[in-house]
Amino acid sequence: MDDIWTEDVELAWPTDPDGNTLFVLVVEDDRPTRLLLEEIIRSRGHHVSGCESAEAARSMLAEQFFHLIILDVQLPGMSGLDLARLVRAHSFGWSYYILVGTGQSRAEDLRGILEAGADDYIAKPYRPNLLDVRLAVAEAAVKSTVVRRHLEHDLEFLANHDPLTKLSNRRRLAIFLTKANTAAQAGQKGALLYLDLDNFKIVNDTLGHESGDRLLVAVAELLQVAVRENDFLVRFGGDEFVLVLPDCSLGEATTMAEGLVEKIEDLIFGDAHRSFRVGASIGIALIDGKKDTTAILASADAACYAAKAAGRNRVVLYEEKGALDTLMVDTDWAARLRKAMQSGGLELYFQPIVSMASGVLFSHEILLRLDDHPEHELILPAAFMSSMRRSGQAARLDRYVISRAIQWLAGDSVGDFSINVAGSSLGDPSFAGFLIQSCVDWGVSPDRIIFEVTEDEVISNLAHASEFLCSLRKEGFRFAMDDFGTGMCSLNYLRSLPVDMIKIDGTFVRRLDEDPFNEAIVRAIQALAGALSIPVVAECVESRTSFDRLVSMGIQFAQGYYMGRPRAIPYAQEELDRMLSVPSVPPEDARE
Repeated sequence: MDDIWTEDVELAWPTDPDGNTLFVLVVEDDRPTRLLLEEIIRSRGHHVSGCESAEAARSMLAEQFFHLIILDVQLPGMSGLDLARLVRAHSFGWSYYILVGTGQSRAEDLRGILEAGADDYIAKPYRPNLLDVRLAVAEAAVKSTVVRRHLEHDLEFLANHDPLTKLSNRRRLAIFLTKANTAAQAGQKGALLYLDLDNFKIVNDTLGHESGDRLLVAVAELLQVAVRENDFLVRFGGDEFVLVLPDCSLGEATTMAEGLVEKIEDLIFGDAHRSFRVGASIGIALIDGKKDTTAILASADAACYAAKAAGRNRVVLYEEKGALDTLMVDTDWAARLRKAMQSGGLELYFQPIVSMASGVLFSHEILLRLDDHPEHELILPAAFMSSMRRSGQAARLDRYVISRAIQWLAGDSVGDFSINVAGSSLGDPSFAGFLIQSCVDWGVSPDRIIFEVTEDEVISNLAHASEFLCSLRKEGFRFAMDDFGTGMCSLNYLRSLPVDMIKIDGTFVRRLDEDPFNEAIVRAIQALAGALSIPVVAECVESRTSFDRLVSMGIQFAQGYYMGRPRAIPYAQEELDRMLSVPSVPPEDARE
């Protein structure tokens, strides 16, 4: 039996503005009956098409998607049940709702209809009252499918795109970079540009997050105009962008990079009182098929770091010497962190997470501050975490933070602690024993600790990570999926990982009132998390307006400047009660 669709493509899903109109196909060889069905369906506000045979239906299905197919069992040529089986055999065949009309009433005949893939059946000749009931059931089922499909579409977009700039994200970068590297192995060399904005933090700190977001959007639009048709542009994270340039010489790549530096330097950004020039540092790495994609990206990153170290607002081509420079930087950071851990210069900061319904403290997220600057300027983790990961010191840092946090818990009864943990710790076979023994030594119950993990930290070995987290969960530890919505199709991993909580990435929450897309994503995540009975935390809640909007969406917990800024001691419930009862003050610095 031949397939209806000759290519592995999914037809466009027809929709209407209010979501109530369905597209219906009636397959009935008796013309009066077909016309009657069409008229009844049309009277219910739906689009309807009709045909007299399964063969004709196949042609129509190959050209257009229908939400609902009503077909007769007995058709000339191919039977209605054979058509149902043919539809269901395709990868997206279960997207259709199939209602079969039959004159048979024997149990084995009706069972055969359902086994062929029909969702429901109705006795012929059709009785208007019974037909209305069957159509109402079909409409409810299809509308539920439409809603689910819209949510899936939004989350699919989210899995592949950055929600702020709408550019592709890291997931798609891996696909295109692999493709370019494969082409390079066949002789078609290319280049990769790693772009990091200069002075972006000044704009963020001076003008606020919203202005910083607008700047990122403006830069993304500038880059989209500048790149070639076959180039691939990604927002890599924060104020970093990556461009994959297939079939491009180093000379051409350098010319393009220098042009981008000039264009971004000419971009003046500010408000009515202040203006800034941000600039950009760009690192270039050759895509020649001799390195794997990870090494290519790391090379461009190192070159970008060298561009910043050389004075910023310039282009640097990766050379092997650059790798040595990066190693020296990483070694320096590792030494500074080791010294800080010994001297107490690495401090724990606490930011509260509260119940949105009651304002009751749920937990504190543990944040780090490095205080080894001569003028005691606190250094945020963003400055050193990449170096700690590259140098293999992230797991050591995790143990330091966890040990300090457990000591706090032993002497403090205010709430629980949420602690970020690196992927290298999850892969350390001695880590579980360290956690359990530390809790025993200090008399702390494991259920007072929530470990926050990101997809990036577990995706490299999902099976091992799932087994590891499940074993710790049995001991009482809890786990939260952090930065939810910015990684690779997060929902798939919820099925494999023992997640007790989801933390929606603050990118969506900060611009909730301005961007309908962000609101739609937050609502979609809440709806799907609710279906899985997983509570949700909204990060970066910075105003009463955002707080109230999130409450109306059913979000259970909130974290952000509106509840409390990170500080060196945990918050008491009385403080939170006072802070939640007064108007919020817009944040002055970046999320920490």
